[in-house]
Amino acid sequence: MLTYLSIENYALIDKLELQFSDKMNIITGETGAGKSILVGALSLVLGHRADTSVLRNKDKKCIVEAHFNITNYNISDFFQKHELDFEPVSILRREITPNNKSRAFINDTPVNNNILKDLTSFLIDIHSQHHSLSLFNWDYQLDIIDDFAQSGTLLKEYKSLYLDFREHQKKMQLLVEKNKTAKGDADYNRFLFEELDSAHLEEGEQEEIEAELKILNNAEEIKRKLNNVNCIFNNEPHDTLAALKEIINNIREIEKYVPEYEEILKRLESSIIELKDIASELERYEHDIIYSEERIEELNSRLNQIYHLQKKHKVLTVQELINIKEALSETILALDNFDEQIILLETQLKKEEYSLRQLAENLNDKRQNNKKEFERKITAILHDLAMPEAVFKVDIKINNDLSIKGFNSLNFLFSANKGSSPDVISKVASGGELSRLMLAIKSVVSQNNLLPSIIFDEIDSGISGEIAVKTSRIIQNMSQNMQIIAITHLPQIARIGDTHFEVFKQSSADATHTHVRKLTSDERISTIAAMISGEKVTEAAMITARELLKING
Repeated sequence: MLTYLSIENYALIDKLELQFSDKMNIITGETGAGKSILVGALSLVLGHRADTSVLRNKDKKCIVEAHFNITNYNISDFFQKHELDFEPVSILRREITPNNKSRAFINDTPVNNNILKDLTSFLIDIHSQHHSLSLFNWDYQLDIIDDFAQSGTLLKEYKSLYLDFREHQKKMQLLVEKNKTAKGDADYNRFLFEELDSAHLEEGEQEEIEAELKILNNAEEIKRKLNNVNCIFNNEPHDTLAALKEIINNIREIEKYVPEYEEILKRLESSIIELKDIASELERYEHDIIYSEERIEELNSRLNQIYHLQKKHKVLTVQELINIKEALSETILALDNFDEQIILLETQLKKEEYSLRQLAENLNDKRQNNKKEFERKITAILHDLAMPEAVFKVDIKINNDLSIKGFNSLNFLFSANKGSSPDVISKVASGGELSRLMLAIKSVVSQNNLLPSIIFDEIDSGISGEIAVKTSRIIQNMSQNMQIIAITHLPQIARIGDTHFEVFKQSSADATHTHVRKLTSDERISTIAAMISGEKVTEAAMITARELLKING
């Protein structure tokens, strides 16, 4: 339940703090004082949209913080799922910055707005006159019946299977489309694969061929130059090795006189060994160079084949061609498996649909079995709210197609007058009737569900007298099982509060401010008396106010 609310820099509010009772909280104030501003600010921490228009001071951020006691509501799984710290009293905060950035926090951990909205859907419900229009939506009506029938566990199981079923349907559709495309391209893909496969491509061969061709195409020059080098090494008049040997012999003869030459001698001897080895290797290279037009033609043919395939497949390397061949092989193999996969998935979908229809049937049974009792309770409350001829019915239909909530569609049917056949609410219910109908529904459903708190935002508009008294009794009964925050202009409802807040405005030379204060017992009498008699409070109104509060006590 909501225990604390802090609002800063929102609309006409500079800063205020409220501590709420765990049962019945009343908020009153003159028209235009800013009662709806409180609901608007609270809506921010419930995940509703906002922008910088809410900022009172456009240079400062707006901060709304709400504390919820969630000890006994079994929602710790939600915190675990979203990796949030679970606290018995959890703090929800929303900030709107001057540059129109919105930030949300749960127990000081940043979260996105959807997570905030999901969490608060377990904690509090705001019910206003505008909210009554949701009764026109059959999907919302279905939620109400499921709440009353306590179908939560069954519905959760159904929804989980339904979402899997829909994913598998999408997978099936994708498989069928892929299979169709693959079969259309099958012959061409096989041709491409066989062409690449028959080429027997090997990684790195293109580079090897190009290198060998470069040698063969320049074989004559290479051989000539190598021959020249070998002549220099071994033949007159430039016998390099012989000259080096002569140098070594001369150094060896004088080394006995100058010992320091020994190191030079060693280096020369090492050099001649290396040069002999180089000369031998160059001689072998020269011998290996054999010009062959047949080999050149063979290599050019292979290279042209590679270039042709690269151009055809728009790639630059042999490895890319090999990758394409492997991908084509997988595509061809997948084509062979598509039919088998489709058959397996079809079998799975049939089993899932059968299970879904069984669960949908169970949901339908629960709805059908509970609708009479729901009709009876709603009708009884409507009669008590000065609608003695009201008739309320729940029309549940079975459709062939499955949806996220089963195969039912639903309509609430209503008639306020004797002799009139019940019809869909949107066609026959007036604003006042719709408001009382929604109150009756909230009253009945609140007895079954575990929602901790509900806010009634002036749902009492258009009622007075005895109807107002009966409305107050319904709301007061609801407060025995849950926290109620009621924004009202009726003294009959204002009297039932355990805690009573008054919203008021104060104006200065340059601004108007909204404030909220918690009323004392004596202030409650004066406030309710003013609600009875108007701006000028009479003694009779004071007596009536005391009597109303005495009845409540």
